Amino acid sequence: MKKILVGFDGSEGSEQALNRAIMMLDEYGELFLLAVIPSPADKAFVDDEMYQKMKKKAENLIDQVIADIGIHEFDIHGIVEEGDPAAIIIDVSNTLNVDLIVLGSRGQSELGQYLIGSVANKVVQYAHKPVMVVR
Repeated sequence: MKKILVGFDGSEGSEQALNRAIMMLDEYGELFLLAVIPSPADKAFVDDEMYQKMKKKAENLIDQVIADIGIHEFDIHGIVEEGDPAAIIIDVSNTLNVDLIVLGSRGQSELGQYLIGSVANKVVQYAHKPVMVVR
C-alpha cells in the first residue's frame, strides 16, 4: 500500500490500527494520521476557549505519535479536522486518494464524544475506498 489513512484519537483501538497500517505500508509510502474533533457548531463546546483547548490537544497528540514513530523510509503526515468523524474520514480519504483507510473497532475517543465503533461502522458503509477495521 502506497497511501494509508489512519483515523487516530489516542484510544487503544486507534493505536492498534496505526501499528497495522505501519506493517502494511510500502517502504516509501505515505501514512496519514487523522484526528477529528467536534465542530464549534456542535453543542460539545461551551465557548471558544474550550474548542481551542480540544484542537491543541489533538494537534499535540498527532505530533507526539509522529515523534514516537521516529524516522522511517515512509512519509508521515498529521491532519486535524473538525466535524463528523465518519464524514471527515471519508472526505479526506477521497481528497488524498488513499489506498486504504484503517480504523480501530471500538473504544472511547480521547478527542471527543464519539464511539469509535459507530464511526468505523459508518465509514465501512459509506466509504468508496477499502476500509480495514482492526480489533
